[in-house]
Amino acid sequence: MLEIIKRVSRNLRDLKTVGKMAQKKKVRSWAHRLREENNGLKEKLATLRKEKARLKKDLEKAWELMAHVPGGLFLLQQETIVYANDAASNWLGYSLGELAGKSLLDIIDPGDVQPILEFIQDNAGNQRPDALHFKNSDGRSVYCVVHIKKTRYEGRNAFLLNLIEIERKIEQEKNLLEAQKHEALKRMAKAFAGEWDIMGEPGNPLSETLRNFSQKTYNPSDISTLNLNEIIEASVSRYGSERGIPDGHTEDSEGQISIKTSLNATSPIQGCQKDLHNAFMSLIMNASEALEGKGEIYLTAEERPGLINVYVQENGCGIPENVAGKIFDPFFSTKGNGHKGLGLSLTRSVMERHGGKIGMMRHDAGGTTFHIKLPLDHDLFKTNDRPQKKSIKDARILVLGDQNILINLLCRFLTGKHLHVTRVDNHGECFKTLKGAPFDLLLVDQSNGPANTAWLIQKIRHTHPVMPIALFNGPNTDGAEASPPPGVDLVIPKPLHVGPFYSDITRLLAEGKMSPIHT
Repeated sequence: MLEIIKRVSRNLRDLKTVGKMAQKKKVRSWAHRLREENNGLKEKLATLRKEKARLKKDLEKAWELMAHVPGGLFLLQQETIVYANDAASNWLGYSLGELAGKSLLDIIDPGDVQPILEFIQDNAGNQRPDALHFKNSDGRSVYCVVHIKKTRYEGRNAFLLNLIEIERKIEQEKNLLEAQKHEALKRMAKAFAGEWDIMGEPGNPLSETLRNFSQKTYNPSDISTLNLNEIIEASVSRYGSERGIPDGHTEDSEGQISIKTSLNATSPIQGCQKDLHNAFMSLIMNASEALEGKGEIYLTAEERPGLINVYVQENGCGIPENVAGKIFDPFFSTKGNGHKGLGLSLTRSVMERHGGKIGMMRHDAGGTTFHIKLPLDHDLFKTNDRPQKKSIKDARILVLGDQNILINLLCRFLTGKHLHVTRVDNHGECFKTLKGAPFDLLLVDQSNGPANTAWLIQKIRHTHPVMPIALFNGPNTDGAEASPPPGVDLVIPKPLHVGPFYSDITRLLAEGKMSPIHT
């Protein structure tokens, strides 16, 4: 019995041992699986992080691409602007920060609010506006074709608007048509003027007027330096004398028409005094006739960089919209009473011959403003005796110097700048090469000493008096100005710095022979 009890106890101990071992094994198996699952989750998390970074980068590129799309873009949620690109910002004159969070309805013309609002609120069915009038920051209308697409943004319904401005395109086409029409009328006027001359009527007033209208350029003797303020004041004074307005007064004898000026164009211009005087006289008379005997005329001149703006404004009844596009046409007039309809046509021709432009603005409240732009420096008035800069592209350069690393590198550098470089070793080769082909610049290396340099320059100047000559690699002057020998245009001492060296020789090439420059 005792033996049986001992055997049972031993079996129980064995069972406990086996159970503990099984339990330990089970725990180890569970921990292993947990570690494996944890490692798998770490790998998935790393993959998701990489994917998130890639998606974030792609999203940033997409926003950057949208910012530089040529057409305007708006992203809307309801009618609130969530995003706008650079083109939309530039057209409307708002910063991107000002547009973000702004209601689209605040920048749309009131007449176009209802169609876009109905579409956003899904009350328009399949009808969607295809064009809208926007208001820019100055209150001016900007007419745009609009393409609208429903989309999703951050889990919510949204609308993507693509805007294409057509106001400027319409204006450009209108200006092109006006220019073509004006040019055709000029040719016709020239033909009529010539016809009168053939018929033996060169002094016919209409013939002279048509010839003036068709003229494209001036003779140099017609051009002088003028003060535009004085031209305008003389025109006002002449008009006043014809209307019986005493000098120094702004109103006519009946106190019906008042002329006010604010002239601030101080820079002189080049032009034909007679034609400019007549042109401004014509504009003043035109404004006076538009007033129908009562009102005010304002003449303003203001200067901008390279430009003078002149405004001639009256507060009369204005010009009807249906005739506004014809006012500069020859022989077009709404006044009758013998008016030939040539005043504004001649004025436009005068301004264009001076490199300027004239335009007209109608005002809803009545009245009209003529805006003249005149450049301060008109290319057609420049005479040929002024220094003309040359193009340095494909210029031919002759280099006199021994073949060494520095000269080879210098020649390679100049060739890389699209210059044609020829190198010679000695004076004899130099003279022979100069006889064979023209060169735009001679570069003489002085690294082996200035011996015979004066003789060389004297001989070359005898046969090539206007070719620029530069000496380089001369003695170091410790920052002091090098004294050039007679006939030399440029001296460049050691050490040779490629950047300043290239700037100096390109200046020589562009301007031709010039006074000495020291580096």
